Amino acid sequence: MTLSRLRYAEFALWVGYVSAVVVLVLAMLSLVFGDGLITLKYALFVVGFLLFGVGTFGIQPTPHGRGPVSRLFGMSVEGDQAFGFEQRIHTLPPLAGTHLPREACVSRDVKVFVTSLVLLGVSILLEVGLGVTAG
Repeated sequence: MTLSRLRYAEFALWVGYVSAVVVLVLAMLSLVFGDGLITLKYALFVVGFLLFGVGTFGIQPTPHGRGPVSRLFGMSVEGDQAFGFEQRIHTLPPLAGTHLPREACVSRDVKVFVTSLVLLGVSILLEVGLGVTAG
């Protein structure tokens, strides 16, 4: 497999894995502490919206200024260390048995941004597609 295909496979697995885990955790919490699907829909919206903000600030170009406003909007989830689940993702096919260097992967900021869109999409699907509405 070429490097670009491995890169996009890792990107799709990362976004899918994180989205599935967030939906499952929020579904369990909404069943235990809330009203089921309606609580899940709102929780997905809130978490998706928060991740959208983090991802949006992360994908912006690095500010050149050193003022307090520039530092405020210069947040990112990038880092040198791999998260535990990222190491597990590299054991799944089609990445199993291959080496994809960290610098060749899609940025975590982009992954967080796309994950937020997936979560917001699931929230909309619950409302529009399945008719989960309040009242």
